[in-house]
Amino acid sequence: MSRYVYFCLNAGGAELRGALEAPDEISARRKLREQGMKVLSLAEGDVSALSGQQGWREALWRAKRALAAQRSIKNSERMLFFQQMSLMLGAGYTLLESLSACGKLSAGARLHRIAERSAERIRRGSSFSAAVSGEKELFSRLAVQMVEAGELSGELGAVFDRLAILTERSVALRRQIVIAMIYPGFVFLVGVGVVTYLVTGVMPKLVNFLSGRGKALPWAARTMMDVSDWLSSYGGLILLGIAGAVIGIPLMRKVDSLRWGIDRGALSLPVFGGAFAAAAMAQAAWIFGMLIQSRLTVLEALRACARSSGNFAYASAFSNAADRVLTGKSLTAALEGSALPPLALHMAAIGEKSGQIDEAMESLGAFYQKMLDARVKIIAEMIGPVLVLMVAGVAGFVYFAFFQAMLTISTGA
Repeated sequence: MSRYVYFCLNAGGAELRGALEAPDEISARRKLREQGMKVLSLAEGDVSALSGQQGWREALWRAKRALAAQRSIKNSERMLFFQQMSLMLGAGYTLLESLSACGKLSAGARLHRIAERSAERIRRGSSFSAAVSGEKELFSRLAVQMVEAGELSGELGAVFDRLAILTERSVALRRQIVIAMIYPGFVFLVGVGVVTYLVTGVMPKLVNFLSGRGKALPWAARTMMDVSDWLSSYGGLILLGIAGAVIGIPLMRKVDSLRWGIDRGALSLPVFGGAFAAAAMAQAAWIFGMLIQSRLTVLEALRACARSSGNFAYASAFSNAADRVLTGKSLTAALEGSALPPLALHMAAIGEKSGQIDEAMESLGAFYQKMLDARVKIIAEMIGPVLVLMVAGVAGFVYFAFFQAMLTISTGA
């Protein structure tokens, strides 16, 4: 039997050091694994034998753990956590058992610690909504409101299911827009690269060759060289202007008066404005409907929509409507005259009249989701050919200038 010293993690993630007797290293590792430990370092002998081997492994582990702790929680992890909580609670697990299980099942160390902290606060007598209210990475203000309503109504499992659906829809919206922009973006970058190479690499050499032989430049080649000279003189300013717009617009949106104008203008854009409006309304309608299903009041639902809306023009409309509801007006009267689409106002009136606002808003969200799908499809199908025509036109002109210059050389004209 030999003596082995080890550095391990137990099932809870705590670091453990110690020694054990085993016939060989394989047996020692098996014993540790049977105890539910993850072996980070193992060496035969006393503690000094482990220190050299342990140094780089422990440093690597600590660095990996620090990076994992800094990594933000992904939407996919958040959605999976909500789904698991809904499943556990629906299966009859207690709240503490569900939190403990979901924390252990999570792949991220950060989410695991959030579950542990929340469970510890509940053990000390805190309500679940109060326990998670400080964990803004996992539970937004909207999620906390829904959890609080679920506690009061006894439908916490259903609330987590709705949170998972909302997260999934949010992820799907972003993915849909990104996928639609990949092909046009690729075509644009390739076209810019080809044209830049022809204008800056090929044409100057050809022009120098013609000038050296005393030939007059054809009009197309002369135009291309003028464009090249202009880009050489002002290209840096153009790039600075583009970079300034990319950086400046998000900063300007932090000022309420400017943000309202920018977002209102975005809704008025041809083709793209309809997609922005459909995305904002689909999200707002689903959030409103799910909050009503979770037993929140119309006032709370309007305020939640105002906080979560990505478009400030619509957020202002929901916020103003909430203030009017607070003075005693009905939902229909509160929304009249707002920037919201007329269809949203009609559906709100129908839902309020029938007493089924949640179902009306769910149907409205589904309608705007279909509209967004159609708009994104149109944009993807339209932008690609437009960019191809633009790039092909510029590249065609460059080739025309090139061959015109070659014809000048060959004919001597």
